[in-house]
Amino acid sequence: MKQLFTARMSKPAVPVALILLFAGFLALSYNIPFIAPFAIAVAGFISLYILFGKQGIIYTFSKPQKPVSTYFLGLVGAYIFAGIGIFITKELIGNTPNSNPVAEKMTLLGLIKTIPMLLGEELITIVLLLIIVNLLGGTRKALVIGVVVSTLVFGFLHLPTYDWNFAQVIFIIAAARIPFTLASLRSNSLYTGLFIHITYDWIVFILVIISHH
Repeated sequence: MKQLFTARMSKPAVPVALILLFAGFLALSYNIPFIAPFAIAVAGFISLYILFGKQGIIYTFSKPQKPVSTYFLGLVGAYIFAGIGIFITKELIGNTPNSNPVAEKMTLLGLIKTIPMLLGEELITIVLLLIIVNLLGGTRKALVIGVVVSTLVFGFLHLPTYDWNFAQVIFIIAAARIPFTLASLRSNSLYTGLFIHITYDWIVFILVIISHH
């Protein structure tokens, strides 16, 4: 995946890719029948292709390096970051986080349906990061900017889900996102961040399902 930081990228395709990703997000947000769960993932794959060609998809989904250690570090890190975010949001800011309506209605079948949606969330974040880093020359500074911007965008995309609670999406949702991205970067593959993201969300979802029975 890191190969794409300095790979040849189609700059005219950048606005098209951003429009596609936004259209995918809207399709999911408005729950368009049959399309919604897959919309962002499909938009992400198309965006990678028009930006970098076939290599964009191959490099993004390459075989992970150090997958086991990176997976556990990322998963633990996500819960630590989220925990710190909850403390900041509730205790320091005095803000009450909102519950996730998706989690409240989750079923075992619904868990399976989250996989393409979580893949879409990973793709929209990583594609944004790749665009930013590539446009800024692939430097370490560019990478930091790319991580920060893509993380904040990821958080802001969750604003409608959490009733426009800015503190919650910045300090909890976006904070938990950082280890997903860092894990993908460390392993040089989106697969690692995706598996961590699925595990992170599913643990919460399963606990909610159990509590309702």
